[in-house]
Amino acid sequence: MKQRLSVKPIIYSIFLSIPIACSDTNHASEWLLKNDNLYYKHTAIDWRVESVDGCKACFISQDVVYQPEGISRYNTLMQGQSWVAVHELSQINVVRLKMPDQTPYLYVERAKGKTLKLFDQQQNYSIKIGEVTSVNFNNQRFNILIKKFEEVDKQSAALPRRAMLEFIALKID
Repeated sequence: MKQRLSVKPIIYSIFLSIPIACSDTNHASEWLLKNDNLYYKHTAIDWRVESVDGCKACFISQDVVYQPEGISRYNTLMQGQSWVAVHELSQINVVRLKMPDQTPYLYVERAKGKTLKLFDQQQNYSIKIGEVTSVNFNNQRFNILIKKFEEVDKQSAALPRRAMLEFIALKID
C-alpha cells in the first residue's frame, strides 16, 4: 500500500508536465489564418518584408514567375526549414502551394456571387471570398483564404484561365 501512495505523486507530476513540454514545440498554435491575413502570435504578417516580428527563425522569400497567362508573385514563409505559408498574387485561376518538394494546386472558378469552387481531378471544395476554408493535399491539411478573385477569361476557355487572384495558404499539419 505504501508503494502505491509514493508512486501516485510521480505519475501525477508526469501527466502535468506533458502538456507543458509539448506546448513549447507546438508551432502550429503560433500561427492563425483569419479572414483578412495570417497572424503570428496575434501580429499580422507583412508580406512585403523578409522577416516576421517576434520570430527569429522565420523568413519570407519573394519570388516571381512569368507565364503566358501573366505574372505570379509568391511570398513563401518558412520557419527554420519548415514551410509554413504562402501568399500569392497571380494572374491565373490556380491556387498553387509552392513548397520545396511539391507544388499541389487547385483550379478556381466562380460558382455564384462570392462563392467559389476549388477543384482538381480528385476533389471539389466550396469556398467564399474572405473566408478561411480547410483543404487537403496529399494527406496534408491547409487553411486557405482567397482575398480576391476576378475572372478575366470566360469559363468556356481552357484551364488555366486568366484571372486576378490573391490568396494565403497556411499548412496546419
